Amino acid sequence: EGNDPIRRGIWIREKLLAGVIQDVPPDVDANVPTDPHKTLRERLDILRAERCWTCHRKINPLGEAFEIFDDWGRYRTHVYFDEDKKLLTRRDAAFDKMLEKGTLTAHPINASGAITGSGNPKVDGEVKDAIELMHRLGRSDRARQSFMRYLFRYFMGRNEMLSDSKTLIEAEKAYQDNGGSFKALVVSLLSSDSFLYRR
Repeated sequence: EGNDPIRRGIWIREKLLAGVIQDVPPDVDANVPTDPHKTLRERLDILRAERCWTCHRKINPLGEAFEIFDDWGRYRTHVYFDEDKKLLTRRDAAFDKMLEKGTLTAHPINASGAITGSGNPKVDGEVKDAIELMHRLGRSDRARQSFMRYLFRYFMGRNEMLSDSKTLIEAEKAYQDNGGSFKALVVSLLSSDSFLYRR
């Protein structure tokens, strides 16, 4: 399987929730065990051990919600095992024939997850899948401000400084005053003193 819930979770934690994830300790083997008879989520269960879960509790519940999408980004509700009880990741003509013959066993996807550390108790909590996760994150002030900070960095070509506070506040106000308009946000950033007098 080409899914990577750990990297997805780290991306959401760092880029949308402005969190920090520490590096993997040097004595830890960071490879997920291979077992063709288990789903990826089942193989990741070893990370729920106390030593690993200290960090992975901030990561896995965010990334595992995306298990409703395969490694190509296609929506799915089930994973399939062949007659030898091995997980099938292919979706080709041979797969279609096996499915038609009834030789595959379907298991429902468990895409449940959770949001923590959003700064908003109405956003934090368990989610049934990535769709609910993204809708909830869309209501998070922290996620919105993180997005704006990354957009600022993109247009300015540098990190924000204390002197850019006015620019960021005005950009957020323009975004909110215009019903979440990305265009209003960009216009505000590009007409700001931070942009016009950038160094």
